[in-house]
Amino acid sequence: MEGQPTRGARTRVVIIDDHTMLNELITSVVDSLKGFQVAGSARTEAEALRICSRESPDLVILDLVLSSTYNLTLLAKVERLCPQARIVIFSGNLTPEIIRQVLAAGTYSLISKTATLADFRSALMTIAAGRTYFSPDVSGAIKGLVIGRKPPYPKLTRREEAVLRLLAQGHSSREIATALGVSVYTVANHRSRLMKKTGLHRAAQLSLFAVRQGMLGQPALLARS
Repeated sequence: MEGQPTRGARTRVVIIDDHTMLNELITSVVDSLKGFQVAGSARTEAEALRICSRESPDLVILDLVLSSTYNLTLLAKVERLCPQARIVIFSGNLTPEIIRQVLAAGTYSLISKTATLADFRSALMTIAAGRTYFSPDVSGAIKGLVIGRKPPYPKLTRREEAVLRLLAQGHSSREIATALGVSVYTVANHRSRLMKKTGLHRAAQLSLFAVRQGMLGQPALLARS
C-alpha cells in the first residue's frame, strides 16, 4: 500500500481517546504486537493534531467522541495532517447514522469498543497489512444502511468483483493492477463500469455495496473474465 511502512519497519501508531485507562490499555495491546509501536497518545483535539503533525504515524486509532462531543471534523483534520496514515475509528458510539457519516467521508476502518481484545488485535494486523476492517456489529449496521437501495443490481463479472473487492479493502488502482496482472488503465475501465452498473460514484459507496454482497471476507478472484 502506498504510504505504508517498508517491510521490516515498525507500524507507528497514534492513539486518540479521552479515556485515560482505555488509552493505556490500547497502548499496552499495540505495543504487545510484533512490528507495532505506539508513537504517541492524545486525549484532546489539540494534543491529537500536535502529535499527528510531529510523528507522521502509519496508523491512527481515533475515537471521534472527545470530552463527550462528537467531532467528525477531527477526522478530516487528522487525514490532512497524516495523508499516509490509515485511520481506524474505534468508538463505543457507532450508531448507524455515525457509521453512515464516517463512510460518506471516506474509506475508513471501524471497530466498536464492544470488540474483544483478540478481535482488536486481529483488526490492527489486517489494517496494517493494507486492508479495511469492520467489526461484526458494524458490518451488520452497514448492511442495514444499504438495504432498499435501488436493487437488484446488474450482475458483475468475476473481474469486476475482484476489482471491487480490492477497492473496498482500500487498495489503490496501481496496487489493484499489480495484484490482477493488468494495466492501471484496465482497472480504471473496470471501475467506470462498476459505477455505471451500480449507480454509485464514490469509493466509500462502492465499499458499502461490497459489504452488502458479502465480498470482503472472500479472496479476490484473479481469473480473467
